[in-house]
This record gives sequence, structure tokens and C-alpha cells, in this order.
Amino acid sequence: MIVANPSTNNKAMSIIKNLREKSGYTQSNLAEKTGLSLRTIQRLEAGDSIPKGHTLRVLSNVFEVEPSLLQQRFVGVEQYEQSDKTSIKLINLSILGLFVFPFGNVIFPFMVWRKRGPSRVVDEVGRKIINFQLLWTIVLCFLLCISPFIDPDIFPSFPLILMVLFAALAFNIFVVFYTANSIQRDDTDFLNLPFRLI
Repeated sequence: MIVANPSTNNKAMSIIKNLREKSGYTQSNLAEKTGLSLRTIQRLEAGDSIPKGHTLRVLSNVFEVEPSLLQQRFVGVEQYEQSDKTSIKLINLSILGLFVFPFGNVIFPFMVWRKRGPSRVVDEVGRKIINFQLLWTIVLCFLLCISPFIDPDIFPSFPLILMVLFAALAFNIFVVFYTANSIQRDDTDFLNLPFRLI
């Protein structure tokens, strides 16, 4: 059974409306700039439809946003099954597997993500979570590798390598809780990094 997010229409409406107002356009101005009909702009702002194809491209051009990034903003406002939300929560919580197994923060979320079926929302949000964990792991490994070569006189009372490790773990735990809070609020617009590994 599909559970509609009660704020779906409000969120969809606010995406286009906010972009339009930030750019200083009226609905008529935006219709002229894009070549879309005023009715189309009104439908998009009312949340009656989501821009795709040509509509997505022209809106992206006018707002100077990559089409894929603009489309991602609408992923969070699609209706989705309750099981999708549960799957996203599991992917996020499985990051804590890093305390059980080396690289568990990547391996466990990846396993959960692969098992959770073809849902577009789970796929997109799962990719964002795993991508962040991959980048976090790469950065942490790099920092751990260079920390022994940093002058020990800078932190004489405590090994720098442990400081780096504890700070990185604390940051990752913060990200897990921040993400869990966003998921609870039905907001999937998080961890939008400028590039992706998956």
C-alpha cells in the first residue's frame, strides 16, 4: 500500500516557487523565459506535476541548476511506500557496523541497499548515503596514513593518529544521527556532494 506523504504537495510547490522567487520572476516572467505555458508553471507550483524531459531542461537552464540536481530535489517529495522509509533507515543505521567490522560503514549499508529492491527512492537515497561513506573512508584512511609523519611536538601528550580517528568517528556518528532525523521528517535532500563514486 502506498502511503502519501501529507506534505508532498507543499514541498513540490515550494521547490519551483522558491527558485522562481529567488530569481525574482513572476509566474508570467518564468513562463516567458522558459517558453512553457503559464498553466504549466501554475501546475508545477501547485505540486500537480513534477518536471521531466524538456520541462526539466528549460527550468534547469533558467535557474542555472544541473537537471539531475533539480530532479533530485523532487525525489524527496514523491509518494513512497512505508517500507521504503524503513529501508532507508536501515541503510543509514547499518553505517554503525564500522564499530563491529573494518569498513563496515560501507559494506553493511551496501548489502542492505542491494537487498532492498528496485524502489527509486531507496536507490537514490541509498546511493547518497553509501557515496558519503565511501568518501569519508577514503579521507580517513588518507589522514591516518599521513598523521604519523606530522611533527609529534604539535600534540606531545596524545598521539595524533588517535585524535584523527576519534574526531572522524564522532563526525560520522553525527552524520548518522543528522540523516536519521532528516529521514524521520520525510526529507531526503541531504548528503548532496558535488561528485559521486556510485
